[in-house]
Order: sequence, then C-alpha cells, then structure tokens
Amino acid sequence: MISQFSIPKLNKGCYLGGMAALNIPGSGASGDWHLQQTFFRPRRKLSRSFISGEGCPTNTNKYFGSEGIYDCTSILDELSIPYESSPVFAASHIRAAADLVIDAVLRGLSPDFVVLDDWLPLAIDKARVFELLERAMRYIPVDQQEAVRKWKYKSA
Repeated sequence: MISQFSIPKLNKGCYLGGMAALNIPGSGASGDWHLQQTFFRPRRKLSRSFISGEGCPTNTNKYFGSEGIYDCTSILDELSIPYESSPVFAASHIRAAADLVIDAVLRGLSPDFVVLDDWLPLAIDKARVFELLERAMRYIPVDQQEAVRKWKYKSA
C-alpha cells in the first residue's frame, strides 16, 4: 500500500487523536484497525480529532496533560505511513477514547458513538478509560458530568 496522505507537521502539544489514534496498532487487543481508510486514501479534510491538542478543535490537554501520549514515529515507519516531520505523537487507545467522550460532551453532543466494546474489549482497558475520565470530571460543568456518567453506565 502506498499512502495518498501524509501526516502534517504536528505543533508542540499536538498528537494524532480520535479515530486516527485508534487505528494505529498498539499492544494488546485494542484498536479499530481501519488503516486503509484512515491513512491510505486521499482526503480533502481531516476529521475534527484527527490532530488533537494545543490549538486544535479537540483539546483535552487541560484535563489529561500528556497522559497516554506517546511517540508513534517508528510504528508509522513500519506501516509506511508518511509524515512531514518527526517525532509524531499519538494518543494511546485509552486516551483517544477518553478524548472523544470529553470532546463530545463539551460540545453538547452525545458520546454514544464511542463504543468501547468495539475498540477496547478488555475490562482492564475500559477501567483505564473510566479512570482517565474521572480526572476530567471536576473540571467540567455538572450537566456534562452527568452526560459522562450516563455514557459510562451504558459502556461498563
């Protein structure tokens, strides 16, 4: 496969997030595994969370800091996914799921599209997502906390 897309240079505090991060193979049984669709097709526009972090539409750094952010450059090299400059950082699958939930509720949307059973089938991984979300709860409004709790109840 030859990629039709190159990951743009990421500014400090930015990383591959959302579905992009969920489609980078990691350890264990987690992930989405739509590499072809995510990295090897032409695209006119990136999804809202494709690049997340400082200055991006999806930015949960104030809630999670650098928790779950790692250098994925060597993985991209192995998969022949081009990028404009290194290092390239990405969210772990746990961080990517937590980012998607928090971003949705902060925008007043339902996070129900985040289906942990599809991406993180192991109970230990789900627990880690829930732990990460707990860190954000004290910083978000009560109605949005309730939306996270409802999602968590459905996702447990």
